[in-house]
Amino acid sequence: MMPARTQTVNIFEVFLTRLHEAHELPVYEAIERLVQSAGAAGFDTDTLLRMLDRGMTFEELLELIESKMECSQAA
Repeated sequence: MMPARTQTVNIFEVFLTRLHEAHELPVYEAIERLVQSAGAAGFDTDTLLRMLDRGMTFEELLELIESKMECSQAA
């Protein structure tokens, strides 16, 4: 099993590749917030990556996470 830090860096690299972004600190921070928010909404990193691979835009992904969080808060 990979150490958590190594795994996190690899996940960031995968997201950077999928989103075609540069290696800048704000991008890493944005990805970290995206992954944390998605986790709170019930999506794991593999699910997020599959959605991006299938052509979901970043905006659509954020809207889906927001919608899922709103539904879970209303329940």
